[in-house]
Amino acid sequence: MAFSVFCRRGGGGILRGAFAWSSPGVTLSRCFSASLLSSSRTKYSFAVSPSTTPISQQHRFFSRHLFLSTTDDDDYNINDTQDSKTIDSTWDIAGLKKEVNRLITRSHKKIGKASQRLTKAKEQVEELLTTPNTPLERLEECPDVESLEFELNELQVRLEGLNQLESMLGNVKNKKDTVLPLDIATLAVQLGVNDHPPARIPRGPPKPKGPRTQDTSRKPYRRYYSLDGTEIRVGKKAEDNDELSLNPKYRDGSDWWMHASGCPGSHVVIRWPEDRMPDNEVLQDAASLAARQSKCQGSVIKVSLTRCRDIKKPPGAKAGLVMLTGKVQTISVNMREAESRLERLESTVLVN
Repeated sequence: MAFSVFCRRGGGGILRGAFAWSSPGVTLSRCFSASLLSSSRTKYSFAVSPSTTPISQQHRFFSRHLFLSTTDDDDYNINDTQDSKTIDSTWDIAGLKKEVNRLITRSHKKIGKASQRLTKAKEQVEELLTTPNTPLERLEECPDVESLEFELNELQVRLEGLNQLESMLGNVKNKKDTVLPLDIATLAVQLGVNDHPPARIPRGPPKPKGPRTQDTSRKPYRRYYSLDGTEIRVGKKAEDNDELSLNPKYRDGSDWWMHASGCPGSHVVIRWPEDRMPDNEVLQDAASLAARQSKCQGSVIKVSLTRCRDIKKPPGAKAGLVMLTGKVQTISVNMREAESRLERLESTVLVN
């Protein structure tokens, strides 16, 4: 089988061009678009999809992964690197059935994950579009829903073809070195299915052991954002809680501090340079995070609120233990009602 592609890189990680695919009894040529999946210094992996109507239903082209080598400019020449079958090849039927079943299982998993990514992206876009005065940096992080829909559709089309192939193989006896009927062989070739799983890529040499270097980019907190763009910082562990609550590098005295009352949990800091209290929505967001990131049990959890300037560390106290020296207020969090709020906040999280 011969497979060749010529394409030009476009914006947004999309490749567009034309391909020609030929094997005994099958010849296809068509324009395509491709979503870039991953890259290294010398190779790129991407999924191909037709950008025009298929030549015929029988010769429908299903997405597959290919590799391309870079040249000196933005044009690419691509060769199929798979050990592919042709419609005249002989097949190990038992191996083919097993491989089809494996690919169907993988397709279901991929579709499930793609559906979750698409749903989360749509919710995030809806939130950004309906929120007034959304910060520019938040808008720039808006997910590409169209690409995610394209990816999900490609996975569903491939699963449809694999299910059809599995059904057609149902009446074929398990024999080795068998020539398949033309319609079954054509579909198997179009799907890029073999009668054995792909060879595993050998692992590289083990990394040499040595002293661990300190990662200076790590921060002791995760960042979440309220609807108005207010940043909320949540400590990662006990030592990080001390850093977040006490180190002026990570909080200002005017910021607000939160912690679930009476039980261990993460320290939460609302970045707030003003003298007035934060808006109620911001307080509820931060309190919900403090309640969730604690070991408190129950449907309603109380959260303490005070200024960061009123947080002190008692001498000799263990990591994460602090003393509140100023006015302390209490906010109650209904954990059932906070579920949707926490889902929204989780879509904004940034971790260093």
